[in-house]
Amino acid sequence: MSLHQKHYYRFILITLGTILYFLANIQRVAIPGAIFDLLQGNFLVSASKITLLGSIFCYVYAFCQLIVGLMVDKFGGFRVIAIGSVVFSIGAILFPLSDNINILYLSRGLVGFGAATFYLSSIREVKKFAKDKNFSLAISYILFIGYCGGIFANAPFVAVVNQAGWQNSLFLIGCFTAVVTLIYLTLLLIFKPVHIEKKSHLSFSPFIEVLKNKKNINLYIFGSINYGLYYVLQSIIGKKFLQDFCNFGVNKAAVILSIMAVISAFAGTIVAYISKCIGNKRAPIFKIVGILSVLSVLSVFGLLFFDIHSKIIALIFCIPSFIGSISPLLILTLHCLNRYEVSATAVSIQNFGFFMMVGILGMISGLLMNVFEPQNINGILIYSNKSYALVYGLFLILSVIQAICAFRIKDEKLI
Repeated sequence: MSLHQKHYYRFILITLGTILYFLANIQRVAIPGAIFDLLQGNFLVSASKITLLGSIFCYVYAFCQLIVGLMVDKFGGFRVIAIGSVVFSIGAILFPLSDNINILYLSRGLVGFGAATFYLSSIREVKKFAKDKNFSLAISYILFIGYCGGIFANAPFVAVVNQAGWQNSLFLIGCFTAVVTLIYLTLLLIFKPVHIEKKSHLSFSPFIEVLKNKKNINLYIFGSINYGLYYVLQSIIGKKFLQDFCNFGVNKAAVILSIMAVISAFAGTIVAYISKCIGNKRAPIFKIVGILSVLSVLSVFGLLFFDIHSKIIALIFCIPSFIGSISPLLILTLHCLNRYEVSATAVSIQNFGFFMMVGILGMISGLLMNVFEPQNINGILIYSNKSYALVYGLFLILSVIQAICAFRIKDEKLI
């Protein structure tokens, strides 16, 4: 195979991996957020059991990041995607065929495991060709396509569900996922990747090296809270909150969540470009993110505390949508702080923090929502401002911690 052919197949494989990442974002955002009430009505369970569907995905996704980072360092990204895509396809098809809540949990675990392989693996394959000064932009393009999955997972997905039902809609997505997987595996057999890092061993030493670096820890706390506060709204409770407290209809709430996803998709590229324009500085951007996070959470908490049912909350939601998309800058900073040989592990720990935070916030949010008994209106449970004020009180504490960490981050020189 010629060098030109290798580059061609590598590009196609990265593209297919990005498509799988797009599909992973659909699964991550649509369940339970976009169909919260439908799932609650079908299975007759509490809010905490529905939010657990999102939390299980995030827990499995988070823990798998730690393993995936080591596997990518050892075997390369393409082989890891191959394994993950098969498991992901099985989980995506199993979920809509399930009629038992426990089987739903199992399928979400499978989807979370498979989805965990796409992002890190794609980053590693892109890193082989992109210089540091262009790397954050390259990653932002992958993130943009992935976030488009979040756009589809709200208003467009809800529109499809209204016509075909949530089970049929998710089954079609699962079948498409299986087709993409078969194409990927076929091309991988033709490409025959040769990357196996003999010097890299599946051990805990990379984790120890990365976690000993105090600069990494500060960045991890900041990034995890920032991502968690946005994504728990996007994928778990945001749509339900807009319906219950702001009195938006199902379709309008879904449109708002899609707008949030659009903002998030473009924000990653915009923020990466701004950073490049100011000399690849990232610390000033992190500080602004920390301040905006506190202000946005405080605003919503104030409206909840005084029981002001204002639709302006939809506009406030745009702030976490924008500032929650700083992953390209976080990843670049981690590559600056850590050796190339452990860079995938460093990023995997950050991703672990991202999704553990989303999972924990989703689980705790479900529990806090049940502190005050909801109203049952035509079989749909409506939660009060007191319930959501408890949730946002927690968010406010975390946003302050995030801001403190942001002001401790310093810029590192690029290679």
